[in-house]
Amino acid sequence: MDIPSKAEGRLMAIVREKVVNYEGREHWVRLAYIRPASGVEWSTAVANVSLLP
Repeated sequence: MDIPSKAEGRLMAIVREKVVNYEGREHWVRLAYIRPASGVEWSTAVANVSLLP
């Protein structure tokens, strides 16, 4: 479950991606990709993911 949106789906991957902030500095973030029953995946911060019982 994605905690902020309360949306549920299957965890498909956790990846490290390089992003650039508004000042042009690069840094790495960990993103979780979640796929709901509709099949359209979304990403969220790994810290936002909670396992369902």
